[in-house]
Amino acid sequence: MDGMQVLSLITTVFTIGMFMAGIPDCLKIFKTGSTENVLFLPFLTTNMNNILWASYGYLKSDPTIITVNSVGSFLQTSYMIVFMIYSPTKVQAFQRTVLACATMVFLYLYFSMYIVTIDVILNQLGLVCCTVTVLMYVSPLSEIATVFRTKSTSGISLPLTITTLFASSLWVLYGVCVSDLYIQIPNIPGVLSSLVRIYLLWNYQDTTAKPIT
Repeated sequence: MDGMQVLSLITTVFTIGMFMAGIPDCLKIFKTGSTENVLFLPFLTTNMNNILWASYGYLKSDPTIITVNSVGSFLQTSYMIVFMIYSPTKVQAFQRTVLACATMVFLYLYFSMYIVTIDVILNQLGLVCCTVTVLMYVSPLSEIATVFRTKSTSGISLPLTITTLFASSLWVLYGVCVSDLYIQIPNIPGVLSSLVRIYLLWNYQDTTAKPIT
């Protein structure tokens, strides 16, 4: 097993571990029969991201990207199904899912009907994947703002933060090894946001939530 195969294996393990972060939420839903404090949108957006990246990996004939994101999509779909079974807002979740599916169909038709070369498709699809991933990594910034405001890190998961840090760092390295900026660039925010979370966990480890006055 050469160095690239080792990197691919480790990257796959850490990334799938990151995608498994929704399992505790699903177990909580099963146990309580309620989706309270569990958000549907992260499952949906991560699933879309997985499907886009799996498509990108297929066009590039990259088994690592295909495997990781196929497993990720399966997990996110499972989380979505569990959420919709128990959620009192099934209609809203279903509407968002339909909108996401319509967006994916539109992208498929665009790439299959209006783009004629694989290189152009890879560049444009890579840009879409890159943009979606960056948005996913920066979207929880409100969580960081809440920590600064309340001086409490109760909403930050240390295992997920560590897993995300390793997964993002490994994908940056993987992108360097395969000379793909579309893989490198979107994972840099993941590294940075994870480091910020680790700092917050360290800085506020001995404090508890304070009432906002």
